[in-house]
Amino acid sequence: MESEKGPADMGRAETGARPRPLPHRATEEQREELSLGLPAALFIGGVSAAGVGLIGWYAPRFDPSDTLGLVLLTLLAVLATFLNITLYGETKMSSGFIPIFAVGVLYGPEGVVITAAFSAAALHVFRGLLTPRFLFDIGNTTLLATLSAITFEAIAGTSRDELQPVMLPAALLAATVAYAVNVYLVAQVVSLTTGRPLLDVWLEKGRWFFPHYVVFGLLGLALAMAYRALGVTGLLAFVAPPLMMQLSIKQYVERTTETVTALRRKNEEIEKANRDILEMTETLKDTYDGTLEALVTALDARDRETKGHSTRVADYTLDVARRLQLRPDTIEWENLKRAALLHDVGKIGVSDFILHKPGPLTPEEWQEMRRHPDIGYDMLKGVRFLAGPAEIVHSHHERFDGKGYPAALAGDQIPLGARIFAVADTFDAMTSDRPYRRALPWDAARDEIVRNTGSQFDPQVVEAFLQAYEQWVERADRERALERRRAA
Repeated sequence: MESEKGPADMGRAETGARPRPLPHRATEEQREELSLGLPAALFIGGVSAAGVGLIGWYAPRFDPSDTLGLVLLTLLAVLATFLNITLYGETKMSSGFIPIFAVGVLYGPEGVVITAAFSAAALHVFRGLLTPRFLFDIGNTTLLATLSAITFEAIAGTSRDELQPVMLPAALLAATVAYAVNVYLVAQVVSLTTGRPLLDVWLEKGRWFFPHYVVFGLLGLALAMAYRALGVTGLLAFVAPPLMMQLSIKQYVERTTETVTALRRKNEEIEKANRDILEMTETLKDTYDGTLEALVTALDARDRETKGHSTRVADYTLDVARRLQLRPDTIEWENLKRAALLHDVGKIGVSDFILHKPGPLTPEEWQEMRRHPDIGYDMLKGVRFLAGPAEIVHSHHERFDGKGYPAALAGDQIPLGARIFAVADTFDAMTSDRPYRRALPWDAARDEIVRNTGSQFDPQVVEAFLQAYEQWVERADRERALERRRAA
């Protein structure tokens, strides 16, 4: 898994951050590593000690008769490490495992410990990150490379002058051993550091690396055979295409990452702008509602006998609408709410004499009073956010049987909001004191609405009204009981 890396970065447990050399100050990455818990610190110490022990045991046994190949392959491994590619924000991939595996094939564990140590240390030394991770990467890389070389040598033997059929299964098994060692060590460090289960870490970060190890192991075998057959020429001819490909991929991924980062930044800016717009919309909505409430208060002050009527009707209307499956987050709900508050706004155009007359109105006075839906509609229709409520205001005195006013609409021709409102408005009017009569009991008002179902009122709306009515009665009973207890 190469610990958030790919095959060739040999398991460095980096988190995807891009550290900067700070010789005299600890970076954030260094501070995090210095605060490792005891289990993780002990594990890292054990891996580091094992790696150093392998280097101390095998490196002195290296035969210096052919150091050129070792040096060149080590340089290639270091170069590939510097050309690693960051994927998915944190996972790094490189082809450095290929020359390391080739060293294991050519020189066995005695040579591979040297290449592995230099490859693991180079990037850390260059970036000035001499932290516990530095020691872990050396130990991890040395362990997987050495065990891989030992496995290959145990199956294929020590003769490497030419390609033998047994070398192919040996390379496959050796690459598998390298994968298993690396994936366990790195996943264990991540598990101890983060507290996540070892299996979860492997499933997320380690299982998809196996094919890379297999392919890179076979390429490492081919690279070793090319060097053995053609020397430096074969080595350079073999590695030039993969290195150029990795460089091109690195440049492409980095450019793509920059583009994605820029897009993500723009998206964040757009999301912020959307949040600001939503906040402004809510502010405007509150301003609209406040303005409407102020207007309703002014209307109530003018028509003292019906004070509070608009607010009560709005509450009744929305309660019935909720039982007809209208949702509070829809424009229909907002239109109904505003229309219920403003339904009598047209009475501004009706004379005070008619509004405050204590007795029955004459036919001429009724004709004047019946103009208020048209007046209210004309007042509201030109205001954009009140265009929907204006239609309900215009139709709130229509009847289901078509005998209402001002347009004699019938049935579904009447907006649903106006049909709902008609029931709520009538109920409140009958249960409120008026200059010419006393309020009716609630049950009498309910019965009157039921008697007019299908003529004045929509039967579906009346059914929803009756459901709401039961809860209104229960709520009123609870409030009266509470008042009695307070009085007692």
